Amino acid sequence: MPKTIFTGANQVIVEVLRQTRESAGLKQEELAARIGRDQSHISLVEGSQRRLDLVEFMRIARALDRDPVDLFNEVYRAVERSGHDFG
Repeated sequence: MPKTIFTGANQVIVEVLRQTRESAGLKQEELAARIGRDQSHISLVEGSQRRLDLVEFMRIARALDRDPVDLFNEVYRAVERSGHDFG
């Protein structure tokens, strides 16, 4: 398994996104189709092998039927609770 290029806050972010996808009852393939990507793209994101930019985060939030601001706030609070910083 390749070593992740991320630590701390980044891993919390992708974990919240993965949990949100699973709570929505979507497989990686289904989420990928909703944002116009293939399954491997979502796998790389969830495996901490690829970073998200803000536009992609908003697309994913909408594809998960979530308000992007609400999801961002959820992610932010999760990172704060984790004790990791954004540095």
